[in-house]
Amino acid sequence: MKKILLVLLVVFICSDINAQSPAKLNKQLFERDMVDAEPILAKRLIKGDSTVMPQYAYVLLRLNKSKEAFKIYSAAADKGLIIEKQHLLDYVSLCKQNNLNQTAYNPFILKLREMGLSDYQTEESIHVLAEITNSCINSNADEFGSTNLSGVKLFSSNRMSKDENVQNAFMQTFAINNTCDAVIKDLASESKRFHIGPVHVTNNSNYIFATVSRSKKNAAGIYQLEILWAKKIEGGYSAFTSLPFCSPDYSVQHAYFDEANNTLFFSSNMKGGKGGFDIYYSKLVDLVWDTPKSLDAINTSTDEVFPTMSNGDLYYSSVTANGFGGLDILMLTKGTQAPVVVSAPINSSYDDFYFQPISKLSGSFSSNRLGGKGGDDIYDYTIDTTPYTVCFVLTDSITKQPNKGVAVNYTIGNQNYTSTSDENGSVCFNLPATSKLIGSNLMVSLNKGGYFPQSFQMPLTFDKSRKLVVAKIMSAIPVVVAKAKIKVGQDLGKLLNLNPIYFDLGKWDVRTDAALELDKIVNAMREFPTLVIELGSHTDSRSSATFNQTLSQKRAESSGKYILSMGIDSKRLTWKGFGESKLLNKCKDGVKCSEADHAKNRRTEFKIIKM
Repeated sequence: MKKILLVLLVVFICSDINAQSPAKLNKQLFERDMVDAEPILAKRLIKGDSTVMPQYAYVLLRLNKSKEAFKIYSAAADKGLIIEKQHLLDYVSLCKQNNLNQTAYNPFILKLREMGLSDYQTEESIHVLAEITNSCINSNADEFGSTNLSGVKLFSSNRMSKDENVQNAFMQTFAINNTCDAVIKDLASESKRFHIGPVHVTNNSNYIFATVSRSKKNAAGIYQLEILWAKKIEGGYSAFTSLPFCSPDYSVQHAYFDEANNTLFFSSNMKGGKGGFDIYYSKLVDLVWDTPKSLDAINTSTDEVFPTMSNGDLYYSSVTANGFGGLDILMLTKGTQAPVVVSAPINSSYDDFYFQPISKLSGSFSSNRLGGKGGDDIYDYTIDTTPYTVCFVLTDSITKQPNKGVAVNYTIGNQNYTSTSDENGSVCFNLPATSKLIGSNLMVSLNKGGYFPQSFQMPLTFDKSRKLVVAKIMSAIPVVVAKAKIKVGQDLGKLLNLNPIYFDLGKWDVRTDAALELDKIVNAMREFPTLVIELGSHTDSRSSATFNQTLSQKRAESSGKYILSMGIDSKRLTWKGFGESKLLNKCKDGVKCSEADHAKNRRTEFKIIKM
């Protein structure tokens, strides 16, 4: 991909250069076809000239012979011959692709840092969820970039036909419409250029920008790149013209127009930059371009190329000291000052570039990673942000009914949580799609009065729907009262040694501690299915008799409904509020009593009606 990434310098030299000096050869290697350069360098190496090893590896890598390139680069590293920045970048990238321990190539990273290569944070965002597919338009040649012109997708390729790859053929613009069959797109007279691509069409189709090779060599014998643009007019588009800041002395490439701000972003190695190719921008005001300005927030001593935008966020590609390897896609979020490296799997240890979001959750990019069809390929990506859902479904071992009111304590990572099962016996919680806890262990404990507690751990593994349902049966603790001791007229609560059932002052909602005691009544009624009970709620004499009667009736009803909600047949339970009508002591109205004496009158009784 590097051969088309920066400047297309394909001047075919017919003279024999086998005997030329290394200095002259170095220059001309960048001025001729890589295919021609490979045997020349191989011959030099066979004759014992080890100084050409980095150049030879450089050429091999650009001919997609990465294994051979890594072997030669490794030998050159052992000899201390890897000095040039591009060779250092290649070697570090190949080390990462071959999963070498960083200690083996860290000295070369340090050298790159000394040359001004930057370190960046890797973003923590939804890009980690990207599912990547190889676009059907790819061939065994190179493809990159895509844009839409009147419903037709355009992309750049050096293929000669759909399936034939002619190495180092000039890039052309291809069109594809609803199928995977591509044809060369004739963009007016520009199809006669040596090279054309990438092409960018604005979303509103008002402008077309195309990177092309200049028609004439400059004084150094190099065909630089320039950007041509055309404006939408009635009946089509105007003729393509060169942007005013293009020059035969440097290249201008990779246009992206931000319609919201009428600003063109592009990459150039014009003088005054920080090194290599930098990202520049120029505003269009009344169809006049202003002087380009360097985007200093992202430019470094290495190359910054292929700018694109989405929702105000700027994307581009560069090489970083601590990146994934090769060209990485970086993002400068709107309103921030420092770019971040887009996470894997969009970035890889290979060249990743031309990131083009269609929406927040889909888009495309280009890469020469393994698994493609040729050298550079176009990849589509989609992002699924559906959260992971964990549900505990709890049932009673006897009734097989949902078990309400179970305290579910669970630990994820270092965080502890507590929830209570609902009417369906369920407790559910979500983990965000980007959670790093997927696959880790989940610690769980289940507790409810009258049931044996449970504790267990399990891995957080999910099916394709990202749901995990954990079904657990809660076993009731057997009632420790012999059937022979249960007599009609007795208070079952006393037989079970129930703790007092408390309510908040003036309220009748069943509290958690009260529910634990009521669960003991429920368990007894389950164990003895013929048991019929009258639930009576009593108050002390304080407050008016009318208020106490109403309050006790509501508390009796609330307690009774709780018991029925646990699956007890309504025919086996009645309830009644007695207010202050059945005091157990002398503490009636007007009699001074202690708090302890009043407390004896505030009670809930479970009178056995039938056994």
